[in-house]
Amino acid sequence: MNRTRGIVLRSLRYSDTQAIVSIFTETSGTVDFIVRRSTKGRTAVRASILAPLTLVEAVWEPRLNVTLQKPRELNLCHPWRSLPFQPSKAAIAMFLGELLSHALRSEQANPPLFDFVFNSLEWLDESEEHFANFHIVFLMKLTRFLGFMPNIDYWHEGALFDLESATFVDTVPSHPYYLETNESALVPKFLRMNIRSMQSVGLNGAMRRRALEIVVLFYRLHIPELPELKSLAVLRDVFS
Repeated sequence: MNRTRGIVLRSLRYSDTQAIVSIFTETSGTVDFIVRRSTKGRTAVRASILAPLTLVEAVWEPRLNVTLQKPRELNLCHPWRSLPFQPSKAAIAMFLGELLSHALRSEQANPPLFDFVFNSLEWLDESEEHFANFHIVFLMKLTRFLGFMPNIDYWHEGALFDLESATFVDTVPSHPYYLETNESALVPKFLRMNIRSMQSVGLNGAMRRRALEIVVLFYRLHIPELPELKSLAVLRDVFS
């Protein structure tokens, strides 16, 4: 029997009473469950628990060679205080939930990655200010766990950041995916900070939109199957 914390990545309606729910779990990586979503019955799961980025505890008996597992229990692990209710935080959560559902779709067990995502979401929920840069810093730090963290060993004043090779170069690459020197200088700053010190980088609305555009492009270059993110427009409007 498996009992573990999890982060809901996405929920798709399967029938009037069932949903397919992808959960990134602490001990088993991303697992797809089929759950009852009606409001009645001992094994039914409340719809609110199936919302993206909900922190849950899942209990199931693993079945080999089965695509969809059936949970014995799926319970709320950490009730949100503000994340779904504050518009700016809800926009961040919608965007990150959509991106993570693709980035972690086939992720194996990775406790350090799980702790990073879980603890970061808890911090965002509890924070009262200075979280406007959260999604940018979060995604930059996440690259470490996904295998394409920018190499800042070769950064120096005047260097260009090559988005394809994820490193700094002295000459203009033969492709268009690179940053000019002023934007390149922000890469090591974002990587060296954490979510508690991110307010030290002062970004206005235009700079934040540009930083987000660069980060999303960087992810697309390194996760080719990443589609257009529908929630991106909402996030841009909220932080404009």
